[in-house]
Amino acid sequence: MDVHQRLEWMKNNTRETHEAAKQGVQTNYYGTKHVTEALLPLLLSSSDGRIVNVSSSFGLLRHFGADEVELRRQLDDVDGLTEKRLDELLDTFLGGFDDSSTAEARGGGRTAGFWAYKVAKAAVNAYTRMLARRHPALRVNCVHPGYVRTDFSMNSGLLSPEEGARGVVEVALLPNGRPTGAYFAEGQLQASFV
Repeated sequence: MDVHQRLEWMKNNTRETHEAAKQGVQTNYYGTKHVTEALLPLLLSSSDGRIVNVSSSFGLLRHFGADEVELRRQLDDVDGLTEKRLDELLDTFLGGFDDSSTAEARGGGRTAGFWAYKVAKAAVNAYTRMLARRHPALRVNCVHPGYVRTDFSMNSGLLSPEEGARGVVEVALLPNGRPTGAYFAEGQLQASFV
């Protein structure tokens, strides 16, 4: 199976409960945000502060469906988006996730496959762009490491953890004057967050 077939199989064979979605958003978005905020004073005191948030190509806005148009629009409006509004969007998402999942009420979970992961990584992307705008002296980017063999991918990834880390390190070591507020995939600058 190629990478797209593997992801499609995982998506169709995974159930996501409200509790798992909540934990996923806490880990993937709020974990990133809390660590960043704790280290921000140190980074701001540096002459060459850099933040590289690990994202995922799954968090690109093109993966949002027709029923997610409004959420996509708001996550893409980084000039108008605030951290408070982003928190509200995530709260609404989790509340709607709970209310709309009749399968979960029966204990089965949602079959949308990595819905919360996608939204959390899209939130990381939006947060990265907001940070870059708010702190122009820092270089703030996000990077998709590739489809890596991990517990999360059920070890079906195509890259070793070392290969996945390579692109993250490359972005962290970009020379001065390189982009900020950008999205990289496996170390390569991408055109957009869509």
